[in-house]
Amino acid sequence: MSTFSDAIDGLATVLKNGIAGLHTYNHPPDAVQELPAVVMIVENVDPEMAFGGNSIMADIRCVFLYHSGVSDEAFRQIYDAIDPTNATTSVIKAIRDDSSLDAKVDSSRIVAIENIGRREIGGGFLAGFDVVVRFVKTVG
Repeated sequence: MSTFSDAIDGLATVLKNGIAGLHTYNHPPDAVQELPAVVMIVENVDPEMAFGGNSIMADIRCVFLYHSGVSDEAFRQIYDAIDPTNATTSVIKAIRDDSSLDAKVDSSRIVAIENIGRREIGGGFLAGFDVVVRFVKTVG
């Protein structure tokens, strides 16, 4: 497997272990059947770091989706997910607790939480947010 696939697999493991009931997708699916869910893709790759030396640094965008974007409950879930003190739902806590992403990378950290709110998907609205996770992996 590639370093990128390993990092996404490790991130999926960390998120599933740290967030109760989360369904993970390591690529954009045709449809998301169960919520809450996260879709992960490699986003930014620094070519100097990724291909010019002995380490790779890249960003993984995690798109978190929760229940109906018109419900108060969905937004409560979002706020719990970005609260680092919430032990069973916090994205921040899950990644901080295992920044090696299940021993798949040397280190990782959250560099951004973005796009908090509603998004139109499949003709309906879901509440969600994006988390950008940067990882570094020595390969040489």
